[in-house]
Amino acid sequence: MHQPSYRDPVTGDSAMPWVRLHATKDYLDMVLRLAEFPSIHQTFNFVPSLLDQLEEYLPPANKSDRFLDLSRKPAAELTEEEQRFILEWFFLANPERMIKPFPRYYDLLAKRGAHVKESDWPAAQKRFRLQDYLDLQVWFNLVWIDPWLRRQDQALLRLEAKGGQFSEEEKAYVLAKHVALTGQVIPAYREALSRGQVELTASPYYHPIMPLLCELRSARMALPGIRLPEASFRHPEDARWHLDEGLRRHAEAFGRPATGMWPPEGSVSEDFVRLAIDAKVPWVATDEEILWRTLKVAPSAANRYRPHLIRRGQGQLAIVFRDRELSDLLGFVYSQWDPQIAANDFLRRLRAIHQELQHGPPGLVSIILDGENAWEAYRDDGHEFFLALYRTLASDDRFRCVTVSEFLGQHPLTGQDSLPDLFSGSWIDANFATWIGHPEKNAAWTHLAQAREALEGLDRNAPERQAAWMSLAAAEGSDWMWWFGDTHYSAQADEFDRLFRAHLTTCYRLGGLPVPPALGQPIRQRTLEPLYAPTAPLSPTIDGRESSYYEWLYAGRLDLRQQYAAIHRGEQCLRAISYGFDDANRYLRIDLDLRALAQLAEWAIDLSFSRGVSVRLTRGQPIGLQATVQPPAEDIVLQCAMDRVIELALPNSLIPLAPGERLQLSVTLTEGGEALERYPSQGLFELLASPSDLDAQSWLV
Repeated sequence: MHQPSYRDPVTGDSAMPWVRLHATKDYLDMVLRLAEFPSIHQTFNFVPSLLDQLEEYLPPANKSDRFLDLSRKPAAELTEEEQRFILEWFFLANPERMIKPFPRYYDLLAKRGAHVKESDWPAAQKRFRLQDYLDLQVWFNLVWIDPWLRRQDQALLRLEAKGGQFSEEEKAYVLAKHVALTGQVIPAYREALSRGQVELTASPYYHPIMPLLCELRSARMALPGIRLPEASFRHPEDARWHLDEGLRRHAEAFGRPATGMWPPEGSVSEDFVRLAIDAKVPWVATDEEILWRTLKVAPSAANRYRPHLIRRGQGQLAIVFRDRELSDLLGFVYSQWDPQIAANDFLRRLRAIHQELQHGPPGLVSIILDGENAWEAYRDDGHEFFLALYRTLASDDRFRCVTVSEFLGQHPLTGQDSLPDLFSGSWIDANFATWIGHPEKNAAWTHLAQAREALEGLDRNAPERQAAWMSLAAAEGSDWMWWFGDTHYSAQADEFDRLFRAHLTTCYRLGGLPVPPALGQPIRQRTLEPLYAPTAPLSPTIDGRESSYYEWLYAGRLDLRQQYAAIHRGEQCLRAISYGFDDANRYLRIDLDLRALAQLAEWAIDLSFSRGVSVRLTRGQPIGLQATVQPPAEDIVLQCAMDRVIELALPNSLIPLAPGERLQLSVTLTEGGEALERYPSQGLFELLASPSDLDAQSWLV
């Protein structure tokens, strides 16, 4: 469980709501659900910056966040700016699981529009009335309470059944429930810890990438050619501070020391493990790819499914490596399956591992994944799946669900050879490219290095300077670098940019130092119009018309008029491309200037896709649209239609892609064989291509 420091260092309030929203939807139910299954033991890891923010919502601090403030404000008193904020941000929820099932919430989204350009906001705001804003305030907060917890509260159930026309008093009840549930999180884990069902572990304080804090050049072990920032950053003393303070804060929150550690993003290196050994951390965990690159051997069950020992000097610690396939099935795949079928498949895989290990010592299968973001893609926020999984595991005597420390206590590591020097990498492709190497990420590191150098002469322990150092430490967290560059998408990426620079600005000011003017400028390089990604599967009717508001509501969209240059713009015929998919097809819609297109004597639209596949669209005679495929595919039937727009369905089998592989696309309009418009002008679009991609790209915060 982890969140960065969202607290604005100037106002003290949170700029983003994710601590509160995940508390009400994910943190609490995850541990409460275990009480029904006493044989299921689990390890939960908490980042200290998350613990701080959970407690700050409660007395005596009573901190808030901007989303909560605007939810509390009477709808009749909202300013136009606040109405715009609510319309823009109060649909931040999984569309398929958290919006579409509730007709009133779904209608409000359709009324606003799934994709709204800057010029569209005034018209969108005029469509909304007072009751619309009040209902939106309620629905946004209501769906972020876990459905299982909602079913235990009759008042919430009545509101869900009512659907709309909510009152201010009903809204106040929902918001009070948010604060109450947030306050239950840490006590619930303390209670589960006291009964011995969970192990609670820690991470360094603000979730930094520890190997990079120790030495930026550690990124070159996995990626020798990676471009690093010109400013060097080598501060193992900062890494040690995050480690020591993280352990201290954990013990303060839970009343017991942490018994293990998840290094942020599974990031490890020799520098890090030596710090962990010095701090007497009993065990750490990371991804299995680190093991194979450390041992320089082919993967094997015997090595994967056991703890390993790391001895350095007079100290040692245990290290476990997660089964990547099983972890990713839970995180990205099973959400699209029937819950019982998913649980059965999981057990089938465990039984195959059991068969491999049955003649050796007991094996430890480590399944480790993000604690917050996967579940909203599951039906009922994962409740049915968890019940099916826990019941199936509890009834099979071949397996015991243990914490890591329980296994180590029963099977201590004695007499084992120590691992050689540990490969430096993370659980994402065993490298650090997610946090360094892109020009934006490197620019952020340069700002960080300059601020760190400026504070060098200030005593970290001096009471009047501690706040400056804390602001720097918050800026050393991993999440800021995560959202710079083009690796991940977040609708709030600009806010992450602003918060990162705010933490650095504050560290200068509190240190009595001049603030560099460059911190007043965004690091992110913005384009004129965002490229919207799909937000849920869709299955449009291929008739050349927009049959309903909902047909293309969740589509990705490329605005060809503003963002991508054409070869010849004069009378631009192609205006926009919408795209999406379901389990059978990939869909494209092309918005046209029909008047301009009618001026062309003989036109064709060529769509060039991945793997050398191309589709040519031509106007048939006397009417209709024709689609031809190259290379010819006899068994493939394309659906296409043209009326007010062009709509096209491509069977997934036409362009088979590996999981996570993007669909590449360019679009060219020709007349008499001569190219008039091409999008993009150079290169290719890379588009999400399957429902599983939605889970992978939705790991926001």
